[in-house]
Amino acid sequence: MSSKKRYGLNFDFIILRVKDIEKMKDFYVKLLKMKVLRDEKNADKREISLGTETKEIIRLISYGNEEIKGYDETNVYHIAYLLPEREALGNFLRNCIKEQIKLDGVGDHDVSEAVYLTDPEGNGIEVYADRDYHNWKWENGHVVMGTEQVDVEDLLRISDNMPEFAVPDGTKIGHVHMESFNIENDKNFYTEKLGLDIVSELPKAYFLSVDGYHHHFGMNQWNGIRKIPKKENSTGVEEIHAAMNKEKFDRIFSEKKESEAAVLLPNGIKLIVASE
Repeated sequence: MSSKKRYGLNFDFIILRVKDIEKMKDFYVKLLKMKVLRDEKNADKREISLGTETKEIIRLISYGNEEIKGYDETNVYHIAYLLPEREALGNFLRNCIKEQIKLDGVGDHDVSEAVYLTDPEGNGIEVYADRDYHNWKWENGHVVMGTEQVDVEDLLRISDNMPEFAVPDGTKIGHVHMESFNIENDKNFYTEKLGLDIVSELPKAYFLSVDGYHHHFGMNQWNGIRKIPKKENSTGVEEIHAAMNKEKFDRIFSEKKESEAAVLLPNGIKLIVASE
C-alpha cells in the first residue's frame, strides 16, 4: 500500500490556533474519534494534543485572545489525514453518518479516495486513503489525478463488520493543501527553497511532492479574497512539523548546523523540519 511507503518528507503533527478550545476538542474527540494524549493549562495558554493511541497528529492551542480568521487571510485549504487502509475510510464514512456530521463532499482522485468536511472554526479537513502507489499513472512527470464519484456503497460494504470507528494506529497527516495570494511566488518558494517537485497542475493550483508521492503540499489561489497572511492572534494552522531524510535535509538546509530548521512559509505558517 502506498500509505506504507516511506518518503523523503513526512509530516509529524500540526499546531492549530483555536478560539473555543472546548468546542474544538469535542469535535475532534467525540465526532472524529481522536484520542486526547495531553491536556495542559497554564497562566498563558491551554494545549490539547490529539491523535491515535500512540501518535500526536494535531495540537490545539489557545491563549484566550483569538479571533476567527478573517476572510482576507490565507491559511490552509485543508489538512489531509491519511488513514492506513481503505476499510478504515469506509468505517470513517460510516461514523460520519452515525454522528450526523455535515460533509462538504467526497471524491475519487484516482490515486486516493477522500471525504471532505470542515471543523467548527472553518478549518478544512480531508480524510483519505491512498490506492496502491504501483497503480498510480504518470504522464510526462505528472501524476494523473481527477475527481470522480466515490463508490460509497462499496466503502460501506467493506467496513460493514468493523467495530465502531476510532482513529486507527498508522493514521498520519498525508498532505497539507495551502491557500495562496500569489500562486507563482509560492510555487517558486516550494520548489527552490524546499526542493519539492511539481507533480500536478490545475488552473491557479499546484501540487508538489518528494520522491514521487502524489502530493505533500497543494496550493491554490481559487479564492481571490485572500490577500494577506494569517494574523498573529487569528485562528488557523500556526505550525507544521515534519521530518526529512538526512541527505535531503543537509542539501536543502546546508547552512544549518542543527538537525532542525524553521521556515516561514509565504502564507505565514511556520514549517519546522527535522532531519531523520
